Amino acid sequence: MNLGRVIRIVTAMGTALIAASAMAATPASASASNSPVAESSLLTRQARSDAELREQIALQLKIAPGGKQTSRNEVSYDNGKFVVTYALPGTLAITGAADCPSGWFCFYEDINFGYPRGKLSDCGTQYLGAYGWNNRTSSVHNSTDSTIFYTSLGGETLIRNYAGEAIAWVGANANDRAQYVNRQC
Repeated sequence: MNLGRVIRIVTAMGTALIAASAMAATPASASASNSPVAESSLLTRQARSDAELREQIALQLKIAPGGKQTSRNEVSYDNGKFVVTYALPGTLAITGAADCPSGWFCFYEDINFGYPRGKLSDCGTQYLGAYGWNNRTSSVHNSTDSTIFYTSLGGETLIRNYAGEAIAWVGANANDRAQYVNRQC
């Protein structure tokens, strides 16, 4: 490789780094919050304020219409059949502690049971995409007396979550791939 080409590559990399640094230094309130990247980031982290929590709830309802806000940090679908819970701002988000209520099975956006959390209790197969939860499962907790199967679009079983079992990380093969759940009742 000749010296001129190396200089052009290094210059291009430097320009990209400067642009990235400028973007990182931009306050969150000044950035475009409706960009896909900003929206994705908003859904996957704990809200830093009540205003940001309201944005999370609004975005959840935007990506999966038909839900109803049932508390400050929850959206419910199909009369409570599916519930999405976001961590409250200002509270210590404790990861590593599975907290799925009895009679429900829960799936978490992050490993070690990091919120947001989705939860279901019905038997049979359900499509997670109907609730904006496709490809968003990194840990699971089953507080039912049944086995839960998480599958891909093609029907591949990704996770078997046995009664009472908590899985802090579903593994590289299953991470963020589940599109269906099936509770065997």
